[in-house]
Amino acid sequence: MTHFDPAALDTIEFPQLIALDIDGTLVPQDGVIRHRVIEAIKAVQERGVEVVLATGRSLSTTSPIARAARLDGWLVCSNGAILATVEPETVIEAVTFKPKDFIDQMLPLLPNAIYSVEDAWGVLNTNVAFRGGPLGMAVREMPLELIRELDAARLVVRSEEHMEEGLGHIVEALGLHEVQFGVAKVAWLDIGPKDLNKAYMLGQLCTRLDLNPTRTIAIGDGDNDIRMLEWAGLGVAMGTASDEVRKYANAITHEEPGVGVAEVLEAVAKHAN
Repeated sequence: MTHFDPAALDTIEFPQLIALDIDGTLVPQDGVIRHRVIEAIKAVQERGVEVVLATGRSLSTTSPIARAARLDGWLVCSNGAILATVEPETVIEAVTFKPKDFIDQMLPLLPNAIYSVEDAWGVLNTNVAFRGGPLGMAVREMPLELIRELDAARLVVRSEEHMEEGLGHIVEALGLHEVQFGVAKVAWLDIGPKDLNKAYMLGQLCTRLDLNPTRTIAIGDGDNDIRMLEWAGLGVAMGTASDEVRKYANAITHEEPGVGVAEVLEAVAKHAN
């Protein structure tokens, strides 16, 4: 079993900011934040460290997690497209794009797919109604002609017809960038603004707060955390992270979501003494 080595903290100055991924890092599948994690967050905050959630979740599904963790400050949502605050819940900066060109390219290839645009506030606007968006997002049905013209933090394309082969061939055909794709109950594409990721918006936040990016720690477990781990002064991968993700980390922590985060934060709090 992997445990975080506090000696890794000797490689950077005492951190000014710690960025935490949510799913698979801060919280397990049940979505419950453990008391130990809440206490560890409080301990580093008392030592002047800014704790920021940096997630692929929308603002609407990130804010409840932040409040449960007793965080009321900054959030980086939608894989870096949104910079927001918890209290008050406000979008401070949004990097959006018009999905029209993407949708027009995809329609001949995926005429029966569901096209959904996530807006800056985390509402999923879709051309085909379905119950309950990802992680409980609000879903609003509207004609595709209107969806094409929205400002998108993210475009999600879902196809029930491609359960076997997935949609990887569509990515190759269109030469898309900043795309995640996979197959669960449906095949899906998750498309964000080009060259945008969590690291970009964390860098913007450091500029706003006059913080040194080299005095940062980032903790994550997934492919969408790679740029953040690479950017941070100290990148920490969860013990469950793939070999590809681990390549970009400076240290590894416990496999269990929450426990791994607590190990790092507790070590930081002790390091301050």
